[in-house]
Amino acid sequence: MTIGGRFVSLAHLSMMAVAPVDFVRAASSAGYDGVGIRLVPTSDGIDHRVLGDAGRMSQLRRTLDETGIRVLDVEVVRLRPDGPGEVRPLLEAGQALGARHVICTVEDPDPVRRVDGLAAFAALATEHGLRATLEYMVFSSCPTLADAVGLVEQVGGSSQAGGSSTACVLVDPLHHERGGGRPGEVDGLPLDLVPYIQLCDIRPAGASVDPAAARAEAVHGRLLPGAGDLPLRDLVAHLHPGTGISVESPLAGERRPDDPAAWAARALAATRAVLTGRPGA
Repeated sequence: MTIGGRFVSLAHLSMMAVAPVDFVRAASSAGYDGVGIRLVPTSDGIDHRVLGDAGRMSQLRRTLDETGIRVLDVEVVRLRPDGPGEVRPLLEAGQALGARHVICTVEDPDPVRRVDGLAAFAALATEHGLRATLEYMVFSSCPTLADAVGLVEQVGGSSQAGGSSTACVLVDPLHHERGGGRPGEVDGLPLDLVPYIQLCDIRPAGASVDPAAARAEAVHGRLLPGAGDLPLRDLVAHLHPGTGISVESPLAGERRPDDPAAWAARALAATRAVLTGRPGA
């Protein structure tokens, strides 16, 4: 169910402890078009052990086929000074699941090395039919939209002659706000550069002076779209009309709702209200 012509996906962080198969079913029941799936362990130890397990991969693929849910992205790859580690299993899994994007972050302070690192990763992702999708965060080495756009453009991220680029930028309104960003900064950015954004809310609005607090907030402090102070409708109004939406809003930091389908539906209703400007729409 697209909303206003926008593809709407549910990010796995919204209920991280829910196993991928059950997560896909919850998203399907609620009416989403797609999902984002976390296939590598989280920092606090959640690991659904899909990578390397042919049986679980097959079950997940069957569930996607049965529900018609598409995989928007898989995550996450961290581009560090010593490289991203072994990423081929993640890329192969993303390709097998039909994912479009693989989310990455830059955690390398060296400006030359991070360009080379993103370029190499983007090329490898392209070999697997995925686009390296750079998420900027105030607590990373790529803290702002301008930093992300500049980095992607340096690795050939701007499409030429109408073709698809090797990398693109992921806007998360939480990270955009905490990095001092404003809604109008996304105005005019081409769809190929920003094909989709994440959506959540926070309170209060404003830039962050504490990267550690911003990191903790990103995992445990998100609110449903429209429940906080972010200028989400203004942000969406500046986007290309074809920009997709990935809802990334865990329930008050909880990752295991009693009823995943009901929580997914509640998040979708909140998202619809933001996108349409009509509460309860």
